[in-house]
Amino acid sequence: VPLGDWTTLRLGEGQCDITEACLEGMRAGEKCEIQLTPTGTGLEASVRQPSDGALPLCATVELQAFTPGKESWEMSPIERWEWVKSHKERGGGRFRSGDVWGAADSYSRALKLLIPLCGLVGEVEDCLEETQQLPSSDQLKIKKAELHSNLSLCQLKLNQPQRAKDSAAKATQLEPSTYKAWYRLGQACQKLNELDEAKEAFKKLLELQPDLPAAVKALKEITSREKERNVQLGLRLSKMFS
Repeated sequence: VPLGDWTTLRLGEGQCDITEACLEGMRAGEKCEIQLTPTGTGLEASVRQPSDGALPLCATVELQAFTPGKESWEMSPIERWEWVKSHKERGGGRFRSGDVWGAADSYSRALKLLIPLCGLVGEVEDCLEETQQLPSSDQLKIKKAELHSNLSLCQLKLNQPQRAKDSAAKATQLEPSTYKAWYRLGQACQKLNELDEAKEAFKKLLELQPDLPAAVKALKEITSREKERNVQLGLRLSKMFS
C-alpha cells in the first residue's frame, strides 16, 4: 500500500481479501499481525507519515472461533446447489458495490461447485429421489452459462481479455441464445485485436438482438480498424517492393 493512501482490511471470502491469507493457516485463539510499510523510496516514502512517526503501521487479526464447514465432496447435491445460488447472489452484490475482484471470486466458487453437480444430475437424474428437488440438467446448464458470462464481464473490467474471451466462449457454447455472452465475447476479441472473431460475435449478437445500438457501434469500430490495418499493411508492402 503506497504511503499516504488508504485501504480497507476486510474479513471475507476469497483470495482478494488481505486477511484471508492469514486466516487460512490459523487456529482458534491465534493472532496474526499485518504490517503496512512504504513501497517507495526517498521523498515519495517520506511524505504524509503518521503523526507519531511510527512505521510500519500494524493491524492485528485474531481468530476467536470458527464454524467448521464441509468440503465440496462431502456435500449432498442439494447442499451444493444451495451454495451455488449463495455464491452467485454474493457475486452479484459484490459487483454492484464495485468489488469486481470479489465478484469474480464468488462466480468462480459457484462454478467449481456447479460443474461436478451438472455431471452428477445428468447421470442419476432418473435414479435418485434427491435429484427431484434439484433443477433439471438443462436448467443447470443455463445457470452455468450465466455464471461464465458474469465471470467474463468481471474479467473484462479487470483487464483480462484472454480469460474473458474463454469464459464468454464457454457461455455461448452452453447457451447460444445468451446475447450478453456474445457481446462480451466480441468485446474480449476486440481487446485482443482479433477483429475477425469479434466481428462474428457481434454479427451473432445482432441475429439475437436486431439493431442493438451497442453491437452496431462495435461493428462500425471494427470496420474502421480493419480499414486502418489494411492501409498500414499496404504501406508496408509498398516499401518492401519499392
